[in-house]
Amino acid sequence: MRKIKKFRIPVYSYEVLRKARKHKLDLASIGLADEAAVREHAAALAAALEPAVVFEYFPAEDEAAVKIGGASGQALTAGILTLGRSFEEKLANPPDEVHKRLGRIAAQVFMQTAVGVTSELAVREAEPEGFELGPAIYISSCPEPELPPQETTAVPLFENELIKSLFDRLEAAKIGVSFDTGAFAPKYSAVFAFPWLSKKKKKAAARK
Repeated sequence: MRKIKKFRIPVYSYEVLRKARKHKLDLASIGLADEAAVREHAAALAAALEPAVVFEYFPAEDEAAVKIGGASGQALTAGILTLGRSFEEKLANPPDEVHKRLGRIAAQVFMQTAVGVTSELAVREAEPEGFELGPAIYISSCPEPELPPQETTAVPLFENELIKSLFDRLEAAKIGVSFDTGAFAPKYSAVFAFPWLSKKKKKAAARK
């Protein structure tokens, strides 16, 4: 098992702005009328981030891997990640509904970015074995990730027994995360997995 605490993630403020516009937030009403203002606001939120992650390889025959991957029979790397308690506190008391929704959008962007950074770390274990990692399967996440349809998972959201077993196996307490009452603490956390995909099979399929 690997544990990484307080690692750096890039802050994609333009993605926060894109999603805010997509959801038609009235940013001008809270003094964020231009891209520079949104960038500064996103940076201020990101300053409170304290991301931490634990992850581990699960062979294809592992019971948890079967539950997550279904009939695919794939090995995977499972992980638990949090954006930290200080970030939760930063978003805890928004002055209005626009700030509240913008904070949730920022949390969504930061979460998927942090999971992406984790993928870059985990792939170092897969590549020497002739594998690459597939897109993240989110077993549960707060906030829920915004993913294309092909990247969704058949694993039911909030399947508590599976989540609790992963918390025990990955020793989530080492990064200060719990799931004792059916909710994450700290709030902005996620349980996810990266399926291991054979590069040889991928190349063979491409040649057909």
